[in-house]
Amino acid sequence: MEDAVSISGLARAIWTEHYTPIIGAMQVEYMLANIQSADKIFERMESGEEYYMAYLYSRLIGYMAIKAEPDRIFLSKLYIEKDFRGRGIASQFINLVIDRARELGKEFISLTVNKNNLTSISIYKKMGFEIEGELVTDIGGGYVMDDYVMVKRL
Repeated sequence: MEDAVSISGLARAIWTEHYTPIIGAMQVEYMLANIQSADKIFERMESGEEYYMAYLYSRLIGYMAIKAEPDRIFLSKLYIEKDFRGRGIASQFINLVIDRARELGKEFISLTVNKNNLTSISIYKKMGFEIEGELVTDIGGGYVMDDYVMVKRL
């Protein structure tokens, strides 16, 4: 539970800074409470979703979560604190996912990304991901996630 609490605290800082201009403060708060809370993160950890954390010295600066699916690894989360973006941490996380996918015999890595998150879309494209489709997911509270599904073939 300690890791889930740490991740949830970092999520609050990252989401407030990065997603408020994209989806608005009210949806950010809703998603933090209902998706990125320590309890929800811990539930996903307990159900087998794998979380990885990036530290600089003893400071948590990023995290990632993956889940094995029948033919792919789903990258459900990849977040880096603003001051540490552009330093290759996301690339290191993606390399870890590639290694894990190969270890599990998976052919693809997939992820979802908000259609208006242009910076992240551009970064994923540079890493070899392609847009496979679109996905609108009702997350309750009158909110939806309006995403692209992106895939990287291994």
